[in-house]
Amino acid sequence: MKKFICLLSAVLFAALSLQAQDLITKKNGEDIKAKILEVGQTEVKYKRFDNPDGPVFTISISDILIIRYENGTNDVFNTTSSVTNYGGYGTREVPAGVVPGMKYKDYKRYYKASDYVRQPGDRWYPAVGGLCSWVIPGLGQMLCGEVGRGIGFLGGAIGASVLMGVGSGLAYDAPGLGVTLTLAGAAALLAIDISAIVDGVKVAKIKNMYEQDMRANTAYNVTMSPYVSTLALASGSYQPVAGMSLRVSF
Repeated sequence: MKKFICLLSAVLFAALSLQAQDLITKKNGEDIKAKILEVGQTEVKYKRFDNPDGPVFTISISDILIIRYENGTNDVFNTTSSVTNYGGYGTREVPAGVVPGMKYKDYKRYYKASDYVRQPGDRWYPAVGGLCSWVIPGLGQMLCGEVGRGIGFLGGAIGASVLMGVGSGLAYDAPGLGVTLTLAGAAALLAIDISAIVDGVKVAKIKNMYEQDMRANTAYNVTMSPYVSTLALASGSYQPVAGMSLRVSF
């Protein structure tokens, strides 16, 4: 009986002592008794609880599972799963940082054209974008609303054509230079034409993916996160509680 009372007292003492410190639990299961100094976007700065006057340590948030603060609150990291339903036509995670009103040059870095899956409601046709840019370099981009981008390809194609024309004009007076300029212009025109075709397809796909994510604002978002906290008992001790929280936003 005495052993049981001593063991219970030790457990209660340990539980109460934990309330006076912050506890970092890493994803590998390691616990760090600490005093949190700063929680940033990518890292956490802290001092060891047993050496408050010692050096400041830094740990990446990607390595942290949960932080339990001395006031009983908790921060849970890297365990949230968010899936968006696109009107019942499939699911894909919305890239972090994508917001309404962005321009193509700003949101294109968040998407990979190879991930594109056509959904009902998509306005742009990749095949049409590529075909039009094959006929007239840059036309596919213009039809997708990226006029400035299309003009860049068109201007490059015109410049390469002019270079070919100059080379052809010099073919009789300076055959060596004329042939060189003609071949350089032809190579540049071919490269620009191929790039315009590939980019025309890419622009259409990425613009569709961005609009899919914007349409998701009218669908619903389901987020599930683990919930870990402590419950104060009438006896003055604390009991850990855990569960799952579900959030649905429309």
